[in-house]
Amino acid sequence: MSEYNNQPGRRQAPKDPGPWKRYRSWVAGLDRKGLVRYRLCLTLAVIAVLLLAVGLWLRAWIRLPKVPNAPALPGITAPGGSQDLPNVDYEGAQLPDVTRSGRKEGYYTFLVCGQDVVSGATDTMILFTYDTKGQRVEGISLLRDTMINTKASSKRLNTVYARNRGDKSLPAKKRTENGMAALRQEVSKLTGIYPDYYVLVQWEAIGRLVDAIGGVEFEVPFDMDYYDSTPGQDLRIKQKAGLRLLDGQDAMEVIRFRKNSDGTHILGDAGRTQIQRDFLTAVLKKCLTPDIILKLPALVDIFVDNVETDLTVGNILAFAQLAVGMDAENNVKFLSMPFDNTSYKGASLALAREDELLELLNGGLNPYQGEIGSDDLQLMYHKSGGGYGVTNATLADPAVGKAQAPSAPKDEEDEPLREDDLIEENEPPQGEVPDNSEPAVPVPPGNEPQGDGTQGGGSPGNGTPGGEPPSDITTIDPSDIFPPAGGVPVPPDMGPAG
Repeated sequence: MSEYNNQPGRRQAPKDPGPWKRYRSWVAGLDRKGLVRYRLCLTLAVIAVLLLAVGLWLRAWIRLPKVPNAPALPGITAPGGSQDLPNVDYEGAQLPDVTRSGRKEGYYTFLVCGQDVVSGATDTMILFTYDTKGQRVEGISLLRDTMINTKASSKRLNTVYARNRGDKSLPAKKRTENGMAALRQEVSKLTGIYPDYYVLVQWEAIGRLVDAIGGVEFEVPFDMDYYDSTPGQDLRIKQKAGLRLLDGQDAMEVIRFRKNSDGTHILGDAGRTQIQRDFLTAVLKKCLTPDIILKLPALVDIFVDNVETDLTVGNILAFAQLAVGMDAENNVKFLSMPFDNTSYKGASLALAREDELLELLNGGLNPYQGEIGSDDLQLMYHKSGGGYGVTNATLADPAVGKAQAPSAPKDEEDEPLREDDLIEENEPPQGEVPDNSEPAVPVPPGNEPQGDGTQGGGSPGNGTPGGEPPSDITTIDPSDIFPPAGGVPVPPDMGPAG
């Protein structure tokens, strides 16, 4: 065949040069103007491909997390189905029953805490619910002095994180996870809501954040003038009242204010958190404006350096992308936990008011299909004859249930946590024996608070009062059965008659 093709006079078909040679030949034939247009089109095509690739990558990275439904109880089918994601784990958590009713679509919950660098305590705790479908955010401030059911010496909510971090030899990330897991558990007992994610902020980051967004307009409610020369504190606060543009330093002074040096404007826990809530609202309004997008790189740097969270940066950017442009005036709401003042062992504490708290929780914070009820909460309350009980649980520290002599509550100050405050919740306080002479404040009948946050006790609501079941009749607190007339506490050593 080859000999036939090579015979003289045989016409052969021209070989195809191929697409690449034809392309090069076409480019070589372009005049100067055509060549410029060609190179411009080629550059734009490459940029378009790169942008498409980056867009696809960002779409996979910047995404909202999925939240799992709690495992259903035997015989109960949770509506809505499960949305599983490995980094949200309910394993080991004692969940309120309402969590098993299923989730509302598009609802996320976050526990945001501000940690004090001096004491190590979480002195600011806000539980947020973000409805991504309705574009609404609600947050409720949980008072740092909220009384909790624990064996530990300190009964304050703000000590739970530091007390449960674990041994100092553990990696820092693991210690944070331990502390936040315990705090989330405690918050679920208080609210019936187990937070999906946590955000732990060093308070100093607030100042950097305010500077990064160009300051925040805020109405300082009154002149603030305070100086603390205590070693380790060296705190100076001097702010003039009125609507002002606050920079980072101003912001830090405002949110740390407790009282003036001359004794005026003394704020309790509730007063301080009210100012913090108002200020955070002003910060959110500024952060939800469209031009904040241009400042995201600086904000991400601040976040990485000063915030610990179980959210990814991609998750955070996805939430930020959704929230920008939200109507902060009407769709962002901060609430305060309804409470009554009390004290135990001289420490000022707060008792949540069950009925009012349930109303707030079910008003917009509840992320579950079912309604949060009394049975989902474990709240401390003051017994009519003295001592304290807990709803839907047993007292972790039986001594708390005993009627004891009154004493004046201590003034609130930022103090480092004591050694006995850091005892793990599952261990009894070392060297501490329940002493019936320790002070607790009973509330005489007729002096119950009428909704103004004054000295008093909470209502046990519809739950079951706590306390260890008596194994012997002599262990029963007489005040549980025979409330004394006029509110006078029964001496602890007085046994039942006969």
